[in-house]
Amino acid sequence: MKALRKVSDKPIHTIIYSHSHYVWGGRVMIEDNENITVIGHPMLNKNILESGGAGASVPELAPVLTGRIYEQFNAYLPSEGIDAPLAKSPIGSNDKEFVPVTKTAQNEEIVVIDGIKMQFFTNYHSDTNDCLMVFLPEKGTVLNNIYWPVFPNLYTLRGSVYRDPLPWIEGLKKIKSLQADHLINTHATAVSGKENVSEAVTNYHDALAFTYDQTIRRILLGESPDELRHTIQLPEHLAEWPENQLTYGEMSYYPPNIYNYALGWFDGNASNINPVHPNVEAEKIVEGFGGIKNMIEAIEKAMKNKEYAWANQLSEYLYKVYPNDQDVRQLKADALRMMGQLTIASIPRSFYLSQARALENEVSVLHTVMPSKHQILGSDPGTYVNMMRVRIDPEKSMDTDKIISFEFTNIETDAAFALHVRRGVAEYVKEPAEYYRKSDVKIMLPRELYAKYYTGTILLHDLLTNKNVTIVGNKKDAKRILEMFDQYNAAEPNFKFKMEIQN
Repeated sequence: MKALRKVSDKPIHTIIYSHSHYVWGGRVMIEDNENITVIGHPMLNKNILESGGAGASVPELAPVLTGRIYEQFNAYLPSEGIDAPLAKSPIGSNDKEFVPVTKTAQNEEIVVIDGIKMQFFTNYHSDTNDCLMVFLPEKGTVLNNIYWPVFPNLYTLRGSVYRDPLPWIEGLKKIKSLQADHLINTHATAVSGKENVSEAVTNYHDALAFTYDQTIRRILLGESPDELRHTIQLPEHLAEWPENQLTYGEMSYYPPNIYNYALGWFDGNASNINPVHPNVEAEKIVEGFGGIKNMIEAIEKAMKNKEYAWANQLSEYLYKVYPNDQDVRQLKADALRMMGQLTIASIPRSFYLSQARALENEVSVLHTVMPSKHQILGSDPGTYVNMMRVRIDPEKSMDTDKIISFEFTNIETDAAFALHVRRGVAEYVKEPAEYYRKSDVKIMLPRELYAKYYTGTILLHDLLTNKNVTIVGNKKDAKRILEMFDQYNAAEPNFKFKMEIQN
């Protein structure tokens, strides 16, 4: 905003979101104009409410994605030293001010905003399915999130929705067909001149098309996902194009993700249909090496020979068997750190180094991060009652057939939602009044209080004894039913790589 005011003092009437990752400064741009128009893709508001733009294919798993976002964006790395991040982390910012879209753009729709003709395109995606591309025909300019400064991040380690290369490829074709004089990019430096734009888009298109088509080709030739990790490499003329550099993600995990989307996890090898449990496998591997001493020697030899990936795999087996042995943890940390410091890609680097530091007990890496109060209250009222169903403990509820409903007392309509706990399953009931059975227990409470309970800010006892909560039915039944659900405790979050209870 400060930069904008250096070149113009005109009031802002319209905001256009490129995609759901870049929406959090909207309110700053409004200034005093509450009648501002916010234009975005038809999917954008939904994506923000479900997962904060993280791209959860399963909304219930958004807390896991958020936990991985902390790893992806350097939240666990020190500001200085050999483990320092390559870029400042966006995690922890308190100035997130999303303004919802008020006008959804339609594909190929032409509008005039402040005298400027604009054409919207919504069918072309990159790292989200809510990208909005804008063509200014009178100025020969394309605004886009399709051309990046790095190779397309076809899979992000946090685990977001499948990033289909085909709409991305089609978007690049569309840009080329518009014959623009200027290409203004959400992430990359602008490109000017028809020939320069054409060359840039062609080289970027060809790198993406090569990766996708050769992955499909090699699957047809019988390669497995693990083999694809090693065989798909860009040819030299594409690898040398500046914007095709693999400095964000790594090629090694893009082809396996395409394979998984196309054919699922099964690689065609019948031996992999029913493998032993990973912990059993680890025990057998350690035993096969002749015990912990021989295993440590093998890891140290691999490290000395600079076989860091192999050292990492061996140390993982040993760690599964001896998770509390600090010497074992340090071996794994050393292998991870070398992997992290050798990669030029910032995302895997942060994962490697974060987990190395966690094994050294320097940080505690969160497995899940609960949604914010804003996300919960901004969603449809029944959304997070519905999501409660995946927390049901089948052992605790196997002999139960009860219905518990939640009625939010501070909203006017559609305020009651229920869960039918039935022998290991919690069925979501959107309209309890229309259900074939009446609720056994009803909990009447403000929606904000339910949000605190869902996110673990308050625990079950505090919920049931709160003065703003009314329980209709047997209070003991309410407590017994809710105890059948996993309770998240914000004061004791679920960590990865923390010290476990000694075996």
